[in-house]
This record gives sequence, structure tokens and C-alpha cells, in this order.
Amino acid sequence: MNDTPRLSLATVKKYARLNVVSSFFVWGVALAGVSMMMPVMYGDISKEMGWSIGETTSYMVIKGVVSAIAGLFTGSLFSRFGLKPVYMAAVLVVGLSTAFLYFAHSLPVYYLLAGVSGFASIICAISFQVTLARWYSARLGRITGIAMLGAAAAGAIVPLATTVGVQNFGWQATAGMAGLGVLALLGFMVSAWVFEDPQKYGYTAEELDPGKQSASSGAQPQHPPGDDFKTVMRSRPFIILMIAVVASGAISNGINEHIPLFLSRQADLGQYMAALGFTIVLVISGVGKILFGWLFDRLSMKGVAICWLMCGAAVACAFPVTGFVTFLLFTVIRGLSHGGVIVQAPIIARHMFGLKSIAQTIAFMNAAFQLGSASGIALIGWGYDLTGGYAVPFIGIMCISLAAAVIAYTAQPKYWSGRVTTASTKMQNAPAE
Repeated sequence: MNDTPRLSLATVKKYARLNVVSSFFVWGVALAGVSMMMPVMYGDISKEMGWSIGETTSYMVIKGVVSAIAGLFTGSLFSRFGLKPVYMAAVLVVGLSTAFLYFAHSLPVYYLLAGVSGFASIICAISFQVTLARWYSARLGRITGIAMLGAAAAGAIVPLATTVGVQNFGWQATAGMAGLGVLALLGFMVSAWVFEDPQKYGYTAEELDPGKQSASSGAQPQHPPGDDFKTVMRSRPFIILMIAVVASGAISNGINEHIPLFLSRQADLGQYMAALGFTIVLVISGVGKILFGWLFDRLSMKGVAICWLMCGAAVACAFPVTGFVTFLLFTVIRGLSHGGVIVQAPIIARHMFGLKSIAQTIAFMNAAFQLGSASGIALIGWGYDLTGGYAVPFIGIMCISLAAAVIAYTAQPKYWSGRVTTASTKMQNAPAE
């Protein structure tokens, strides 16, 4: 904590709200928005450039792989250069790599820009998650869910806007304009509306967001709680939870990539219903972010266990899909659980390992999640090719979901405000010796 006079509480709370607003737009525009553009443009890219569908869609594969690797080094970048300078640079690189698609006339350039975008995108994602975790305590889950609703807003605008842009200006000009938009809008927002740490202004997250039970808990810690990252990384809970986070990527994003194919081919509902199902999943995931954000705040790791178990339940609901009712049940449960998985990283990192190494912890968890997503997509596809259907790989996903849920349920959230408050209350109520 610094020794300079503290700013007013109202001013610092305003800074906290601006962090949420900037996170909403970074997630919606630079991350979800740019990613949503590519599938809409793939057909035109393939046709205009003479590339195969496999060559064209490899853009997101390369972007995902680079993101998983880059996530491992993001915490070190924060430690060396500071969060906001790295955050600002990453946002600008996302904008530039998108704008430079205007000049992508060959596959090597196209793939290079995919890798650069992937590197910068994961840094942006980790940056705003770390920022929110530093500023919020009791409501971290709900606040993260609200910030990530930016993807829902993007889903309502980006596909249609991209289609109009491609039809009138071509895919390269559309990407170029989108990149310039990222540079102008988010360059300003991150520069003016991102504030790294409340302790610079004389406050802790527990003071700014104490919750009802801990509002009068007394003196606040003078140093961020938790161990240094070397200690955290070698601990048994961290290693076990990293394995579980890898699994969560497989049981959520791994499944999502196969939903259209499953619904159109195995469930035999046709391409229209498959597209509708995928849309429902994405829309309902917005509700899931808020619902599970609230649940994570109340139950911590037990809430995460419920979310992961629900991922397996969604897969179980896939087997009887034959008509509209079963189709709707499957897509709604899948959407809700997917929303929960999206907001889990700051909760797990802060509640389990504290604030001291929050940047490195969230970075590694994002990398683990990306690894699980890529592995899940590949393994489910391999299982489909090997067995001729989704039954066997989906049963495997259900088993993984159950194992991950057990790990989360048995985890002890040492730095969760609800746990700390409960322990403090017990000590206060204990009879004097």
C-alpha cells in the first residue's frame, strides 16, 4: 500500500466501473468480435484467394495454438513491463494484425497474421481478467460475467455487419476497417479507462467490494494475500487444478466445435436446425455467465464443480435429441454451462491462490484452457472418425466432466472472501479461555 493520501472512495469506485466498461468492449470487439468475423468471411476468402477450406480455416487453428503458448509467458511480461503497458500494446497489435489482412495475398502472410493475432489476443484476455480480479472481491464472478457479455453484444452485430461489409467492399477491406476500428476505439479505452491496481490509490479490493457479510471485517491486509508464483506452481492443488482446467476446455469448447456437425449429421436435424442450435448455445451462454458468476461468488469452487458437472449433463442430453423439445433442452444446458466455464479463470485463481501471483496464475489457466480446447476438438473428431459416430467420444467427455467436477468440489478455496468471513466469524464467536 502506498503512503500518499487516498483518493475519495467514490472516485476509486468510478475507476473500478470504468475497468468493467473497458473489459466489456475489449472482450466484445477485440476478442469475440474479431473471432466471429472470420467464419463469416471464410467462404469468400476461399473463393477469392483460391485456397481450400482447410487452408482457409487454419487461421483459427494457428491463432488458437499460438494463444495457448503465449499464455504461458504473459505473466512474465506483466512482471517485467507492468500490466497496462503490455495490455495497451496487445490491443494495438490485435488491431494492426486485423487491419493488415487487407494486404494478405498469400497463405504465409495470412498465417503470420493469425499467429500475431493469437499472441496478442490471449494477452488482452488475461489482462482484463487480472484487472478485474485486482479490483473486485465479493462480486468478482458477477462482474466478470457482465464484462464478458460483450461477446453477446458482438454476436448481435458482428456477423450481419461483416456480411454487409464483405458483399459491398470485399473481405480484405472489411477486415482492414475492422482493424482500424479496434485501434481507434480500444486504443482510447485502454489508455483512458484501464486502472491497474486499487492499491495504487490506497485501497484494496476487499474495501471496494466487501460484500454484505464482510463490510465491517476490520483492518485490511497491507500486502496482497497469497504466495509467490514459484511456490504456487509447485503446489499440489495448482497441479491438480491445472489438469482439471485442461479438462474444462475439452468438455466445453471441444464440444462446441462439434455441435453443428452433431445436430446436422448424427441427430439428423438438418443444417438450419444445427445453425439455430449453435446460435442458441451462444445466446444462452450470456445468461450462463451471469448465473454462474453469481454462483461462483456464493459457492466458490463448489460452484465451479456444478458448472463442470453440468457440462457433462449437457452431453448426456445430446443422446436423446430427436425433436424440438430434446433439441432445446440440450442447447440450453450446453449454453448455460459454457457461460460458466468462460468466467471461471479469475475465480479459481483468486479464490485458490490469492492476489500475489494472480497475473501468472490466470495466464497459466488460460493457456491450460486453450490446450484443453484444442485437444478436445481433435480427440472428439478422431473418435468420430474411428467409431463412425459421436457416442463413444461423448461418453468419454462425460467421464472427464465427472472427474473434473470431483476435483473442483474437493478443492479448498483458501482466499475466498466467503471462507475467510466464515472463519473470522467462528473465531469471534468462540468462547474466551
